[in-house]
Amino acid sequence: MSLFKTVAPLLLVLSLTACGGGGGGSTPAPDPTTVPPLGTQCLSGSVARLALPTTASAGRNQELAVVACPGSRLDTVQWRQTDGAALALSSARSQALSLAPAAAGRYAFNVDFTDAKGASYSGSAEINATAPGASTLLIRGEPSVWAGGQTSLRAWVDGLAVADYATGRVHWSRVDGPEVNLGDSNQWRVIFTAPAVTEDSLLRLRAEATLADGRSLTQEFSLLVQATPPAAASPLFGSGNLPSRVYPYVAGGAHVAELRECIYTPALSNNNLCTLGRLSILGTETRGELPTVEQVMARVLVSNDWMGQRFEAFLREQDTNGDFRRLLNATTAIVIGGRVRPAFYWSATGAIYLDADYLWQTAAERDTVSEAPDPRSDYGSDLAYTMLWRYVQGNKSAGGRTSVLERASRDSAALIPNLGRLLYHELTHANDFLPPRVQLLLNTGLRVYEAVPSNTASEQLRSQLPFYSQEMVDLGRVQFFGAASTALQRSYQPADIVRFFSSDRVTDDYSYSWPAGQSVPREDTAMLAEEALMQLRHGVLRDVAVTPQLASGASSADLVVSWGQRGRIGDAAIKPRVALVLAQTMPWLPAGFTNGLAAPTQLRAGLSWGQNLDQGALALGVVKPLSAAERALEADLDSQRRGSRKAAALAR
Repeated sequence: MSLFKTVAPLLLVLSLTACGGGGGGSTPAPDPTTVPPLGTQCLSGSVARLALPTTASAGRNQELAVVACPGSRLDTVQWRQTDGAALALSSARSQALSLAPAAAGRYAFNVDFTDAKGASYSGSAEINATAPGASTLLIRGEPSVWAGGQTSLRAWVDGLAVADYATGRVHWSRVDGPEVNLGDSNQWRVIFTAPAVTEDSLLRLRAEATLADGRSLTQEFSLLVQATPPAAASPLFGSGNLPSRVYPYVAGGAHVAELRECIYTPALSNNNLCTLGRLSILGTETRGELPTVEQVMARVLVSNDWMGQRFEAFLREQDTNGDFRRLLNATTAIVIGGRVRPAFYWSATGAIYLDADYLWQTAAERDTVSEAPDPRSDYGSDLAYTMLWRYVQGNKSAGGRTSVLERASRDSAALIPNLGRLLYHELTHANDFLPPRVQLLLNTGLRVYEAVPSNTASEQLRSQLPFYSQEMVDLGRVQFFGAASTALQRSYQPADIVRFFSSDRVTDDYSYSWPAGQSVPREDTAMLAEEALMQLRHGVLRDVAVTPQLASGASSADLVVSWGQRGRIGDAAIKPRVALVLAQTMPWLPAGFTNGLAAPTQLRAGLSWGQNLDQGALALGVVKPLSAAERALEADLDSQRRGSRKAAALAR
């Protein structure tokens, strides 16, 4: 049974060329005279076929894909538009495109690709879009996914007010292709796991919407589900941490082969991890000096080009002190993906893995980032308390995002509260494992985790200036690693947590994220550096508070604060710990750097989390409620707080 109904395309591709690639002498290049033209069918000898829309209307999504034929697997892909009003090809280096032309007309494309053996091919396609209708439903999302990967799609009505989505109804269903469980299929956003296919398959889904005014709208989306590349017997990225497709951002960079084979592939296992001789850390290349942006970008892997473009712009525009680039000296690579969730550093590979949700600047870019939540979001929900955090600048929340329905944009400066803190955090991990003092002395025959020296910042912190609360460590294993809570832990009230936490010398409960079997806590170190650098470099302060548990559907803005502080990093008992960490991980910072940390401000117990935002007004005796916009940002921060908690930095 066919997995995709073959129908007459708008235009069959007329030509395909093939030439020898870099697959090695044992695999001869295909003879172009024996390769069938690239059409919509897999014929004998075909490497791939095209999947094109049957009809096209301006303002609606149309998917184009080059699909590997059975027995074949595609490697690199490059789409280029050759005719028509310019379109944003957000996934131009993937096998599938999703387009929504604004105007009627002819749109033509070329596609160049290589197969797994290195042979090169090319073809062409076009669509002819008719004039848009009076009312349009369209579906947005990343048009391809590896088998078994979690992904999301969202249905939109052109011109519909944000408030009207709440009164409309939508239903998702499978039209054609492999069977799939769509979960909750009655939301504007559908989140699901791609079917476990063994060859490239097209999954066609339909969204049917009914609006409050009685209008009924329908639209379909063709998702390419790609067969996952061959995996190791015991893959490094296994169940619960599956990799997604990424590629080197700089196509002709110096480390392309190493990036593809050493960092984020199903074929990677404990048995074939790359040595520092195969892929060194950036600091070896720079000899410990400040890296150039070009040197950094040559080590970046992305799932779409815009992610690399935004990261590069962020480094050029926002890394004015060079801290991020210097910290990157401790890494082998930077992975940025639309399905990397949560973000993490891993000493197995020496790379940092970043969620592209931290980098988008336009609504179209945001469309390509999966909305699937972090699977650890609900850990600790049976406890009687919660600990809240937020970054604040000028008595306003920093880092909240507008609703996805508003389709807003943001500039690179707006990325600082989220991307900036994330980079400080993850790169502190990298420099904890491979501190600057050893980066020019590494044995190239070792893997990253084998080269970690003794007496790291985390080890010094634990031996010289440790935290104390075993109760909070045990609770951390519930909150961050999914351990079952005990009756005693469930009985703890906010006042108990205040007693455990406020007298200790950490800045956040995440500092207690310490898995059993790990010699020292690592998140303590990263949290200290994160908060200190955000305050001292960017003037952004961090709030932390203990409150009752957040009920499902409620807003943290209304939770009553039992205890809290703004800028806890400036506590006299904590500052020496910060100084120790920064001396080991960021020795280029000036002497006395931590003296600039402001003393903490006590939040007002008995007032809500929202009422505690504007401390300037409170100092004047004015209790200000949150505005509607501020409440919306706080709701987004709720989702970030639930989704950003991750397991501790992974060490081998």
